Amino acid sequence: MAMIPYLNFYKNYLQIKNTNFLNGLWFWLRRLPVIGQSISPNFYGMRDLKTIILLILKWLSLPLTVLRKSILIFIAWLMAFGVKNLSLQKESILWHTFRVDYPEIFHWTLTLFLIFCVFEQLSFVMASSGSLFRGIEFAKMFQLSYGDTLKKLNRINLVMSLLAYIFPLGILGLIYHQTFIALILPSSFRLLLLNLALILVSQNWWLTVLDKSQKKIFKYMYRGVVFGGGLFSLIYLTTVHTVVWTPLLAWLILLLAIASFLLSWKMTLSQGYIQRVFQNKVLQEQIVAEIKSNQSNTGMKAAQKSSQKIEVTDEQELFNKYSGIQLLNRLLFKRYRKIFKKKLTYRLGGLALAFLIILGIYGYLAIRFGKTNYLTFHQVGQILPSIFFIMYLASLSKEIVAIYYTKCDQAMLNYPFYRTEQTILQSFIGRLKQLFMANTPIVVGLFVNVFAGILLFGKDIPLSFYGLIVFYGIAVNLLFSFHELFLYYILQPFDRDGNTKNPIFTMINGIFYYFCIQNYQLANRFKQTTSYVLIISIIIVVYVSLGLIIVKLKAPKQFKLK
Repeated sequence: MAMIPYLNFYKNYLQIKNTNFLNGLWFWLRRLPVIGQSISPNFYGMRDLKTIILLILKWLSLPLTVLRKSILIFIAWLMAFGVKNLSLQKESILWHTFRVDYPEIFHWTLTLFLIFCVFEQLSFVMASSGSLFRGIEFAKMFQLSYGDTLKKLNRINLVMSLLAYIFPLGILGLIYHQTFIALILPSSFRLLLLNLALILVSQNWWLTVLDKSQKKIFKYMYRGVVFGGGLFSLIYLTTVHTVVWTPLLAWLILLLAIASFLLSWKMTLSQGYIQRVFQNKVLQEQIVAEIKSNQSNTGMKAAQKSSQKIEVTDEQELFNKYSGIQLLNRLLFKRYRKIFKKKLTYRLGGLALAFLIILGIYGYLAIRFGKTNYLTFHQVGQILPSIFFIMYLASLSKEIVAIYYTKCDQAMLNYPFYRTEQTILQSFIGRLKQLFMANTPIVVGLFVNVFAGILLFGKDIPLSFYGLIVFYGIAVNLLFSFHELFLYYILQPFDRDGNTKNPIFTMINGIFYYFCIQNYQLANRFKQTTSYVLIISIIIVVYVSLGLIIVKLKAPKQFKLK
């Protein structure tokens, strides 16, 4: 069990890792205009200079590492602090009544941190940890044993992480006069988790579990169990039943960690597990490459992918009922109806989950305090600006507009009749109706949650405000259905290859995104909630009205292939 081989391994690992970083940085600097020509390529062979720079970088990284770990502990403490103090508030929430010396805050902080450690270790047992990928790459580069390299690297990373946690955990222990528990319990628990993970992945039967987990149904089950179990543990082990961490528990976990360490010391990782790490590494590289290639995507990639899933439909009814551009739009929409329904189902599923969470919070408050009417009229108004950003993420308009171009307009704009003023305006109005109907279920789902929150938690909310919210919802739906289509017809940002080439389109979308985020700041400028809701709704209606006029004047000239 000599530690010298571990220290030598870690020294070589750090040296090679940082040398690659410095070489890459030097290569990038030499490619810069003007100053790149003055940088000598001899740097690649300056071993002494690199060693000095590596030592400086290592010492500089230590405070940053401690700071990152401290932030994590602080977030756990802040959650415990907030939940404990808010649970004791009755009629009002006053900052000067908040206290930090409740013993439950200390125990809840440790519980939250330990739950995080469990989730962190799951990526290791599922062969998808970043440290595993780096270890595999290092072992492959220098022809080392994959199993030994992964074991050494993860044990060393654990030790370095524990050293970085000493400062924040020590501060936590000093505040609550529980220094021994704060230092020993988390360290022992993390060591125990790693040892159990090493024992688990050394078993051949675990490979069968990993193989089954790749099936789609098992992936969903795994995510559901992890999310549900984590959420249940988070709530139950804090607000419902507080786990009191004692020195006896700390000693017990420390003994278990030592015993599991001795048991796992000579175990070797199964070859099947190592192969699974290789497969997951390749999969991650493919995902990263795809994300990089789609950074400037405006829905085009989704549209191209959807072409492989076109739905065979009975279209005779459409031929009997419609003609011209209306027939073309409805045929296109019907053939991709299955794709739109699938995307819509995912979004509505998320909204349904939010609704269940609202009911759960209501049930908890009703059972625990017998009181649920916490939201005032003004606080309800503060919820509404978030609708903008949620709709920006959930709206189907971007993908549908991209499908309009790739599966219809890209080919049809070559024909003169398709570029006539009447055809373009009819097409725009028809598509605006389609987008409005496609986004309506999302808006309805959003406002069902809003109304549920108001009815369950609201206090003295006037009935007239409900009608104003409905008007606000219609206006928001109109905005997100109109905006993307309006820019498409006025700017037509796509070239013949389907790439976005219009900088004005990108700039306007960036401004629109910024507006959706900063909508909170705009809402705070209004003294009355009704004023914000009414004015924003009117602004949207004016924007759409002016946009329709601009479409009529400019779209026949601008809507063409570029």
